[in-house]
Amino acid sequence: LSLTRYHKQPAEPATICYVFLQDKSMTRIFENNKKKRQRNGIGIRTIIWYSSVSIAAVMGVYLYFFLIPAPLSASESHHRVTKSIETERQSRVSQPQGLRAKQEDVRGGTNADNQLLHLVPATTLANLPKCSIQRLSVNDGGGGSFDPQQPALFKDWSPPPSLDNKAQTAAGFVTKFGSHPQYVKDGAAQLKKDAVTGNVCTATSGALVRSIQERSAPGVTSEKNNDNKDDVNFPSAKDDLLFFTNDKENPTFFDALDVGTSLPKPILTSPETAQSFSDGFQVFSAMGLGSSHPFHNHDAAWLGEVSGSRVWYLAHPSASKRDIGPKVNGCDYLFERATLPALGGKMQMCLQEAGEAVYLPKGWWHATCALNEWTVGIGGQGGSPANYEQGFDDVVRVHESFATKSKDEERENLVSCGVLKDTAKYNAAVLSNNVPSKQSQENDEWKWFDGDLNEYYNKLERDEHAKRKPDVITSYAVHRWMGPERSTLVHYGLIQSAIHEVVLGQLPPRPGDHRDQMDDTRKLHVFDAGCGLGAGLMWFEQNEPSWDLVGHTISEDQHKWISEDLPKHRFEARLHTYDEPFGNLDKDSAAIAKYDAVYSIEASIHSPNLEKSIKAWSDALNPGGAIIIIDDFLSVGVPREDPDVDLFAKSWLASSLHTTADVASFAQKYGTELVRDRDLGSEYQIIKLNYRNKAPELRDEHGRAHQGWLGSKVRQRLTVQGKITYRMIVLKKKGEMTDFKRKMTKSTCDAVPVHSKASNSEAMSITIDPVLMSGKGGGGGEKMACISGWYCCDKGGEYFDDLEANRTDRTRFLQLPKKLFGHYLTSFSKHLTDFYRTFPNDYPGKLQKGIFLDIGGTGSVASGMQQVTSKFSHFAGPLDYWVLDSDQGAKKLTNAIVCDIDNCPEAQTCGYDVTFSHTVLEHAARPWEAFDTIARITKKGGLTLHLVPWSYQYHATPDDNYRFSHTALTSLLEDRGFEILDVGYDLCTQPDDVQRKKKDEHFKEIWLTYVVGRKL
Repeated sequence: LSLTRYHKQPAEPATICYVFLQDKSMTRIFENNKKKRQRNGIGIRTIIWYSSVSIAAVMGVYLYFFLIPAPLSASESHHRVTKSIETERQSRVSQPQGLRAKQEDVRGGTNADNQLLHLVPATTLANLPKCSIQRLSVNDGGGGSFDPQQPALFKDWSPPPSLDNKAQTAAGFVTKFGSHPQYVKDGAAQLKKDAVTGNVCTATSGALVRSIQERSAPGVTSEKNNDNKDDVNFPSAKDDLLFFTNDKENPTFFDALDVGTSLPKPILTSPETAQSFSDGFQVFSAMGLGSSHPFHNHDAAWLGEVSGSRVWYLAHPSASKRDIGPKVNGCDYLFERATLPALGGKMQMCLQEAGEAVYLPKGWWHATCALNEWTVGIGGQGGSPANYEQGFDDVVRVHESFATKSKDEERENLVSCGVLKDTAKYNAAVLSNNVPSKQSQENDEWKWFDGDLNEYYNKLERDEHAKRKPDVITSYAVHRWMGPERSTLVHYGLIQSAIHEVVLGQLPPRPGDHRDQMDDTRKLHVFDAGCGLGAGLMWFEQNEPSWDLVGHTISEDQHKWISEDLPKHRFEARLHTYDEPFGNLDKDSAAIAKYDAVYSIEASIHSPNLEKSIKAWSDALNPGGAIIIIDDFLSVGVPREDPDVDLFAKSWLASSLHTTADVASFAQKYGTELVRDRDLGSEYQIIKLNYRNKAPELRDEHGRAHQGWLGSKVRQRLTVQGKITYRMIVLKKKGEMTDFKRKMTKSTCDAVPVHSKASNSEAMSITIDPVLMSGKGGGGGEKMACISGWYCCDKGGEYFDDLEANRTDRTRFLQLPKKLFGHYLTSFSKHLTDFYRTFPNDYPGKLQKGIFLDIGGTGSVASGMQQVTSKFSHFAGPLDYWVLDSDQGAKKLTNAIVCDIDNCPEAQTCGYDVTFSHTVLEHAARPWEAFDTIARITKKGGLTLHLVPWSYQYHATPDDNYRFSHTALTSLLEDRGFEILDVGYDLCTQPDDVQRKKKDEHFKEIWLTYVVGRKL
C-alpha cells in the first residue's frame, strides 16, 4: 500500500507495514501518531486505523501500522546520516558518557563502540552506502571463497601477542613502546619539518601518542565556532598528524612489535597474494579521532584493526585521479566538508572494527576516517616504500638525541613542527568544553606539566614554600580538608588506628597515653608511599616514637624541604619511586627488613599502574601487615571516559582512577585482601562542610594557575556529582605476625585495678541498677519494662514453684536445682557492682581508663534491625563504653571495633576490664573461637558476662547456629582460664495481651542461659 507520507519534509513514497504492539515504547509511538492524526482531521490513515482496530478485536491481537521510508539513494542516505552525526558530534562533550548507548552496527548484531558513529540510530546507520566487499573468516583456506581481485573483510583476526590488551590502550602502548623514535608525518604520510630549524621532525612514540590524544581532546580540533557546521572541523591532510611507519624506516620498532604471522590465512595461502606481501613491507598506523588517510592507491595491501574503529571509502581502480579529486580528510565526507567523488556504483563505504582485517587488491582507491581517539592498525603492502614517496632513512639514526629530551622539550619541538598548539592555546581549548564561555579568557594562564609529576609537585612547592612553617605540621600537611572542626592531621589518626587494630590487634592509643612507656610490642617498620613534604612521617615520629619510618617522594623540591627545612628527625626520606619500597636495595636480600604497614595518602591515584604498585607494596609486607590507602576512587558505573573525569585525570595527573572493587581485585592476586572500606566523604560530610553542596566554576583564582588547582576544582565537581568518592581502604596481607604473637604470648596480661586496703584512699562507691534500656540516644535511651515486645523475663522462680506444686512425675536426669533459676539482670548488676567497688575511689587517677566491651552491641542492621548505640552503657560504670560488632553499620560509631568475634585481631589482647554480650553468641559460626577471643582480650581479674538462648525460636540475624546449656557455658569459660561466679536460667514468657493479639513462630516461653566469670 503506497501513501503520501506525513512529514515536515517534502512528501516521499513510503511503505506501510503492520507491526505487533509488543511493548510500551511501540504503544507510545502509536499514541503520538494518533494525536497527529486527530490534529490533521479524518483521512485515509484514520480510516485504515479504525479498520485495523476492528480486525484486532476479532483476532485478539493488536496491529499497528508503522511508517518505514522507502529505500533512499546513496546520496540521500549519506546526507541523512551525516546530519545525524554532526548533531551528535556537537553534543559529544556536553552529554554524559554514561548515558550514551552503544548502537547496533550496520552489519547487524555487533555493537560499534566509537566516538563518531556510536550515537547514530541503527536505522540511520543501515542507510549508509552499502559495503558489498567479501566477508570471510581469517581461518578460511585460500583459493576457495576468497577472491584476491576484490576487497575483503576478515573477521576473527587477532593482533600479535606483543599488542596484548594492555598495549592496545594508548597508556599501555606508551608504557611498552614509548621510547622508540618515529618520524612525524602529515595526513599524506609525508614528513613534517621544524618551522624554525627546517629539520625533519621526529619524536618518541610516547610523545606522538600524547600529541594524538591532545589533538583528539574535545574542542581542540575545532578552531571555529561561528555556526554549527564549523563546530565540527577536522584537520586537513596538510595539518593532520599520522603515526604511520614501516619496517624499512624503523626496523627496531617493528622488532619490538614482533608482528609475526598476523597476515590472514586466506591471503597468506593464496598464490596471487602471498608473494606480493612476502616481497613487500609491514606498516603500523595510529590515528586520533577525526584523523584520516586521504584517497590514494598503491599495490595490494591489508590492515588489521588492533584498537578503535575506522570508516573506509573504497573506489574501483578504474576511477582516475581526476575522478577522485583533491586530497581531503576522509572524515570531512561524513560532515559534508567535502563532496564524495561522483563515481556512481563504484563507491563503497565500509566500517572496520577491532578484531577485523581489510584486504585491498592492487590499484583500489581508498580513504579512511578514524572514529576513536586511539585508532590503531598493523598490516602490510606490496612493493617498496620508495615507490610511494616513503623511502626515508632509518629514523633511529635521524633521531639520535631522542633519549635525552624531556617531555617539555619534545612538546616544544612538536609545536615548532606545527603538530601542537602552544601551551596557553591548548589549555584554553581543553577548558572551553568544561567552562562557560564567559570564563574563557580567565583560563588561558593555567600552567600544565604534560604528565611530569616531579615538576608538577616541584612547582607547587615553590609556589607555596613561603607559607610553610617547619615547626607546624598543619602548614605542610596538604591533604583533603575534613571540615572546619578538624585539621588535615585527622588522616594520620585514621591510619594510626587502622594499623593498631588490623596489624597489632590492639585498640589505638588515646590522648594522654605515655609514649615513652610503650613496650617493644608496638615497634613497627612503616612505609609512607608518596610522603610529600614529610608531614605524615613527622606526625608518626612524634606520636609513635618506637616506629621505624621510611618515606618516598619523586619530587626534588619536596625532598629538599624534608632534608633542609624540617626539624631534626629520625625517619628516612628517599627521593625514589614508591613502586620500589626498598629503594636501591636488593628486595630479595636476606638483610632487608620488610614492612609491617604501608600507607599512601592521596598518592596512589598518581601511580602509572596501580596494580603494579599494589603488588610492590604487598611483596614488601610481612605476613599480617596492612596497606592503608586514603584517596579518591571512581564510583561504580561511572565511565572513565566521562569528560569531567577525563579532565580531572589530566589536570590532577590521576593516572590510576579505579573503583575500590578494582583495587580489591588487584590485592587478591598478590596475597592481600580488602578488610575495610570507609567512605570518608560521607563520614566527614565533605560535600556539606567543605564544598557547601556546590560544584565550582573552573577558573583561575588569586593567581593560582597551576593545573593542580584546576584538578582540585574538577575533583570538587565530581565529588558533589557523586562520580568519585573519598575513601580509606585497608588491605591486609595473609598470614600472622609471628614475632608479635610471640612477644604477646611471653608478655604478662595487665590486671584490672584493685583498691588496696593498706592505702588511705577508699574504695569506689557505686551501684549498677538491674534495668534494661532502649539503647537509642544518649545515656542508654529510655528504660524498658521487658526484654522485648514479645517477652518479659524473671519467671524462673514462678516456673520452679509451680512445677514442684503440681508435678506428677520426678525423673532425676530432667531435674534442675532451684538455684539455677534466677534473673540475669539481677545477677549481672550484682557482680558488676561488686567488681567496680574493688576500684579505688579516685579511679582512674594516673592510670589509663579501662573499657567495658559490649560484643554485638549495635544490633544487626544488615538484617533489618534498628541500630542501637548505648543499650548497656549504664553497665560500664566508671569504664569507657565500647562496642564490638561485625555489622558494617558500626563503622559510623567512634567507639566501635568492627570485626567478627570468632576471629578479631583488631580487639586488643588483655585490653578490656569487662567483656559482655546479650543474646549474641548463638549467632557465632564457631563459638569456641569466640570464647578464645574473649579469653584473650579480657584483663586478668576482669569480668565476662553473657546471655545466650537455651530454648528459643530460630532467628537468623543474620545466622542462628547454637544453643547453650549452663554446663556448656561453664566448660567454655573454665577451659579458658575463668572461674564461674554465677550461672543459671532466666525464663521469659509472653504477656497475656501478646498471646491474645499476636501469633507467629515465637515460642510462648523461652529459656535464656546466663553466666558470669572472672579471668584468673
